[in-house]
Amino acid sequence: MTDRAPVPLPEKPSLEWLRKQAKRDLERLRERDPDARLADAQFALDGSYGFTSWRALKAHIDSATDRTAGPVARLTIKTDEIYGAAFSPDLTRLLTGSQGNSIQMWEAGTGRHLRDFGAEADRVYALVWSRDQCQFLSGSFDGTMRLWDVQSGRCLRVYEHGAYVRGISPTSDWRHALTACGDGTVRQRELETGTCTRVLEGHGAAVYAVALSPDERLALSGSRDATVRVWDVESGRCVQILQGHGYHILAVSWGRDQQHALSTSNDIRLWHLESGRCLRVLRGHSKVVERVAWSRDERSILSPSFDRTLRLWSVETGECLRVLEGHGAGVKQVVYMGDESAAVSCDWSGEIRHWNLSPS
Repeated sequence: MTDRAPVPLPEKPSLEWLRKQAKRDLERLRERDPDARLADAQFALDGSYGFTSWRALKAHIDSATDRTAGPVARLTIKTDEIYGAAFSPDLTRLLTGSQGNSIQMWEAGTGRHLRDFGAEADRVYALVWSRDQCQFLSGSFDGTMRLWDVQSGRCLRVYEHGAYVRGISPTSDWRHALTACGDGTVRQRELETGTCTRVLEGHGAAVYAVALSPDERLALSGSRDATVRVWDVESGRCVQILQGHGYHILAVSWGRDQQHALSTSNDIRLWHLESGRCLRVLRGHSKVVERVAWSRDERSILSPSFDRTLRLWSVETGECLRVLEGHGAGVKQVVYMGDESAAVSCDWSGEIRHWNLSPS
């Protein structure tokens, strides 16, 4: 710190602004000292604004700008990254699949550990609860999908795929499921027998996401080949190919009318499915978007990103209505809560945040 008067902060500072400022200052420091570290830039920056530490400066900006944030819970999890996360339908529990751990279940409000499922698993990306919350499906890089009993923690069935399983979309009656596979296929399975009843082929690379339509006659798939495909499930025929993304497709989601859909990559696209036209491109995140959540009236969506932020968007205009900041790691999952005036999210470090979405 110096004896100079502190520099005033901008009128509306944000954590994203602070991170960018530290990186710019580090570049300038390295022009004079190639061995300078990010901590050196942070130390100089906090002193210039009159704070005794980087943590104090960050906490000040966090409290001043994060007016939409509610309670925060932290999972007592030891991992470099959570790969898969799924809130239970009643939002009381959270399932996680992480590096070096079994699948784990947590109390969503407090972060309290409730149960482990199985032994250490290999990168569980896909986790889907049954509607009655008694079972869930998991998909892993070990080439399997597994069916689990929530109460006992027991694995009820293993479905071998021969390629990693990155996405799962079960039918509403919990009798069948579609899986997004690393060999470029989408597969349909009978959950009771384990029989593969259909293989949807056409993607030129691994499939990362799959979603059944509301009437379960069609399916969307998103691939590493940067395309979205629309499938007739009964015939296995591809009826539409949606192109425009420049990077891997990480999530797909149907509109209730089945005429529109969303897909995410390093941007978010709204599609008119019959014509195959892209109606809107939502840009603003600086890193990839792994999930997307429609509001019930489908007038807005929430997107969590690896850039550590969530964004609330207007579907009609494509305008970003709000940027939600506070997570310290890439955000993996978000769901609307109750009357949709609130939301809950989880990042890859195990931090759970609640958000107030009511107009300020």
